[in-house]
Amino acid sequence: MPAGLEAMLLVGLGGTIGACLRYIVSGTLPMLKGIPTGTLLVNVIGSTILATLTFISEPFGSIHLINIGMLGSFTTFSTFAYETFRLLEEGQKILFASNIALNLLLCLSGVFIGQQIASLI
Repeated sequence: MPAGLEAMLLVGLGGTIGACLRYIVSGTLPMLKGIPTGTLLVNVIGSTILATLTFISEPFGSIHLINIGMLGSFTTFSTFAYETFRLLEEGQKILFASNIALNLLLCLSGVFIGQQIASLI
């Protein structure tokens, strides 16, 4: 396992990469029928990659760089929560419920897919 400073630098580097990727993905996708698809997509991709790497037990260095750093800043529960709350605040009850359901079901599906991918490796 990397020492404290090395681990922190790996997390920081991964976080920088993940934040930039999130900006690109979230910023290029339009809302689809009122659902914030950019946030949904980064959460699904992040869940799938995180599960794949976790289930194949990658070395600790990549856990700090990729799992904690890159995927930690790429996926975004706080943005999901804010965007979902705004839908409720705007009276969009169906979109509110749809956004919650899509994020939960698709991200959990991503974890299952990641586990399946890991079992093939």
